[in-house]
Amino acid sequence: MTDHQIRSPRRGLSLFLQTPPNQNPARIYEQAIGVIEIAERTGYEIAWIAEAHFAPIGLPSALTFLAAAAQRTTSIRLGTAIIPVVFDHPIRLAETAAVTDYLSGGRLEFGVGKSNGGGFSTPAFEAFGLPEEQKDALYDESFAQLRHALEGVIESGEKSLSVYPPPQPLLSRLWQATATPANAANIGRAGDGLLLHRLAFAGETGPVQSALIDRYLDAYTADASPRIGVSRSVLPAASRADAIALIRADFEKNPRQYTGFGATSPDDYLARSNVYYGEIEDIAERLNDDAAVARSTDYLFSIPLPNDSPEFLESLHVIADELYTRLPLGAAQVVR
Repeated sequence: MTDHQIRSPRRGLSLFLQTPPNQNPARIYEQAIGVIEIAERTGYEIAWIAEAHFAPIGLPSALTFLAAAAQRTTSIRLGTAIIPVVFDHPIRLAETAAVTDYLSGGRLEFGVGKSNGGGFSTPAFEAFGLPEEQKDALYDESFAQLRHALEGVIESGEKSLSVYPPPQPLLSRLWQATATPANAANIGRAGDGLLLHRLAFAGETGPVQSALIDRYLDAYTADASPRIGVSRSVLPAASRADAIALIRADFEKNPRQYTGFGATSPDDYLARSNVYYGEIEDIAERLNDDAAVARSTDYLFSIPLPNDSPEFLESLHVIADELYTRLPLGAAQVVR
């Protein structure tokens, strides 16, 4: 395969990109689009991008970014993981998502959620003048209005207005993120995809999220197959010591990117962020022992290194060529 050939997408193999703030935003965004181009050629099915406001974990306008990425790619699907809907007007968000979807040729996977926890979203709630303690109610109201807008017709006084461009195709590609059982059941009843974070705060991640999957599937009644996307951070290396050394080198250059997560050292960051690191066989074993990964339909892999580093790009290929084939979705593809 040459550098310009595109592999067929591998079912469920996704890249989850974060674009932390930098003094050169144009360069960061260009690099991220370049990574998505490489991911497309490498066989990733979906590239997901994080959105965040006033926080070191994402960019403030994921749909704008994906509209640009769509012009440089042809087959890879493009997802938002997630857009915190309370910071947008639901009708405007539906319109923007629809424009992005049409520009991409119908490749948008539309993931939404409440906001990032752990205090990451507090500055955004303050800046937008919204009470963070009411985020659940705010989300329920905003999401209901968004779904209604995605159905294509809204009421304005005595008039009915059609949303343009027609957003209805996105209803079958709508995902919601949650960390609570009741919300997981609501997502199942709605027939939406379920997005799960890379770690759980209520206990061991795999079992906690597997219980959420139970609630989701128990409530699921849609005709389409359930969609379960689980995010996991992985760092392949020759050994665990080598992986720690990679993080340590970047920790010294970009401490804010790590201390923003409350970490005080590279080892602390790896533990707090639930990163699976070291030899590929060890990472695969841990993932196969992860109860939520075993039941998911989509793996959203993030790599905790700068997008422009050689180690990041190498990991991108190792995940696709060596890790994915050791996991249930990849093994099933090999059998076929």
